[in-house]
Amino acid sequence: MELVILSTSTLGDADLGSVRRRAQWARAALRRGDRVLFVEAVASCAPFTHPNLTLYSLAALGFSERALRRAWHGLDPENWQAWQDAFTRALETFETRTPQIRVAIVADPFIPFVAVLAILQQRGYRIVYDCLDDFEALAALGYEFENTDAEMFLLETCELTTVVSTVLCDKLRARAPHAPIHFLPQGYDPDAFSIPPPAPPLPADLTRGTRTLGFWGHINDFNVDTALLTHLAQAHPDWSIILIGPVDADMARPPVGAALRVVPNIHLLGPKPHAVLAAYLAWFDVALAPYPAHAFNAARGPLKVYEYLTGYKPIVAAHTPQLADVPYVYRADSPNAFLAQIERALGIPVDRAAVDAFLANSTWDERWQQLLAALEAAPRRSAPLAAPDVRRWYGKDKIATNVSHYLAATEQLLEERTRVIAALESDACAKQKHIQRLESINPFWWLKTLISK
Repeated sequence: MELVILSTSTLGDADLGSVRRRAQWARAALRRGDRVLFVEAVASCAPFTHPNLTLYSLAALGFSERALRRAWHGLDPENWQAWQDAFTRALETFETRTPQIRVAIVADPFIPFVAVLAILQQRGYRIVYDCLDDFEALAALGYEFENTDAEMFLLETCELTTVVSTVLCDKLRARAPHAPIHFLPQGYDPDAFSIPPPAPPLPADLTRGTRTLGFWGHINDFNVDTALLTHLAQAHPDWSIILIGPVDADMARPPVGAALRVVPNIHLLGPKPHAVLAAYLAWFDVALAPYPAHAFNAARGPLKVYEYLTGYKPIVAAHTPQLADVPYVYRADSPNAFLAQIERALGIPVDRAAVDAFLANSTWDERWQQLLAALEAAPRRSAPLAAPDVRRWYGKDKIATNVSHYLAATEQLLEERTRVIAALESDACAKQKHIQRLESINPFWWLKTLISK
């Protein structure tokens, strides 16, 4: 099979967090011996390599930084023909002449990706829209790369749409009643969290309490409910709440770090390599998904829930109706209810056999087989797919907001670059002064100077 994946998330960078779903699709296909062309919006810092893998970033396909930044902020990148020509050349290089089953997965309603779907269909690809998020809700959080018109085009034209939650499934079916929408939950990598007995030693920076509660992920205003965590910490000062992950990484968002750091029994450990998370998980009594209440969180499919379950830990999650059928997930929608669910979870032993049975059907290889089976069952599109007029999706009603966000982000980037350059210059001056000081006190340097004179 020849598989093309168009993704706004990267293929590599596994150490920076959970390997995302589209990257897992690529790896599952590669394990089967298939060939994969993966196009990522931004180049991976630590690229994943494989003999059957062809990897491009948008920059490698002719997207300038200006064009990509414009597209990311919902503005016309103005490079359509160059992008389509470069993508076609990439396909021609990637494809073999022997007949192949061809599948393409588009990961997001990102207009540059949607603009090349007709090219893929003309070359014999069956196209899947793999929807991870409620993009209307994501827009309310200040992200503009999505486009609801582009998403409707995906729903109406792709041969299959896969979604990660029943909430998202219901919403998209209401928007596009005739679209072939299939619920396909998240999965997990069984090798990433396997810890043979005995239990790993206590990490040096993990402070245990009478009970230890743990979370990992981005610690920001839409991922972590600071009021909820503060309520838990104050209700049980003897408990220890461990938060692992980057704090306030997006400086454009309201900060949460300061409010969390002043609570004595909340411990922010910073980001950790994904490979060491299992060693921390082993010491949690309860794992947390303390999401704030909004539509984006209600529809998402948290990867971390599967990872927590590999350690046979009960999970208490806020505002997550989509997790109703996941074993040992206790849900709550208020601070007091959340606290009560933690105490309930602490009193119920985890049935490891039940967890193993659930996880056995949830590996990424199993999920990939489930996706292929759903695509095989879906009706094939017979009519040619007309290339959409993507420029009409850049609605005038959003331009003022998008431009203001674009300008703010551009100014922030320039400020960051200015600080980096200043730091480099300062470091260079300090190094030069250090060299001069060493020279001034080194008798061999004096001797060399005298000889040279």
